[in-house]
Amino acid sequence: MLSNQCRAHLHDVGETAGQHMKSALWIALRLQLLVPALIIHAVAPRFFTHTTTNVLQKILKDRNNGNN
Repeated sequence: MLSNQCRAHLHDVGETAGQHMKSALWIALRLQLLVPALIIHAVAPRFFTHTTTNVLQKILKDRNNGNN
């Protein structure tokens, strides 16, 4: 069972519980895949210069447009 707070959040974002879980897990996977690029960039800044920024902006844009 979902708490009232969970139901309210799902209502606010306009998703079902399944849609929200799928979306959140997809974002989590994308963020995890950025970690190696960030580590490489920390050591050698010439690599992956805009990768993290681009992916984060895409995630936010997709969320604001109602996409996964």
